[in-house]
Amino acid sequence: MLIIAALWYLPGVFHPKSVEDVRRWVMGFGVWGPLVYVLLYTVRPLLLFPSLLLNVAAGILFPPVVGIPCLLAGGLGSAALLFYMARTGIGSEFFDLHGGKWGTRIHHYLSDSAKNFQRMLWLRTVPLFPYDVISLVAGCTKMKFATFAVTTLLGMVPGAIAYNILGDALGGNSGLTLSALMIVVAFGIPLAFWYFGGERKQLKLK
Repeated sequence: MLIIAALWYLPGVFHPKSVEDVRRWVMGFGVWGPLVYVLLYTVRPLLLFPSLLLNVAAGILFPPVVGIPCLLAGGLGSAALLFYMARTGIGSEFFDLHGGKWGTRIHHYLSDSAKNFQRMLWLRTVPLFPYDVISLVAGCTKMKFATFAVTTLLGMVPGAIAYNILGDALGGNSGLTLSALMIVVAFGIPLAFWYFGGERKQLKLK
């Protein structure tokens, strides 16, 4: 905090007065601004940095036409990194040490090759399951990467739109009511279908 405060008061340091100032500054770097964001999001699991902050930051730093694709690209990149880390054996070690009862259930749930597309999509859209843990567990199964990547991307779309609108609202560019409604729609509807539609029982039976 002291370092941040010191940097803020140094002469020549950028002092934004609004979200638009931040966006103009970031976009002033051209393609490098979005690329740095995607790169940071991709390596985020290694930095132990919470994804929620980067999700909302996409809506603050970029307009929706740029922020949504950046969030999707970064989210897919971080998921792919964990998936392939699991394939190297790191995921198996983590699973054996920390998987527990629910880790075993999710592993069995995703191991059915005839249904793993649908089930992986559920795990990506229902907000109850930790994003990084699901990526690691999926990497411990025999799921094809194409299935993992497509379901991850599709499952992120509603949340990416909702988070971008929320970030935009926090910057004062849109109403918080609309952003709250989008969050409810993006996460509440899949949760309701999963909970009351019977898919929840398939996971608990394992």
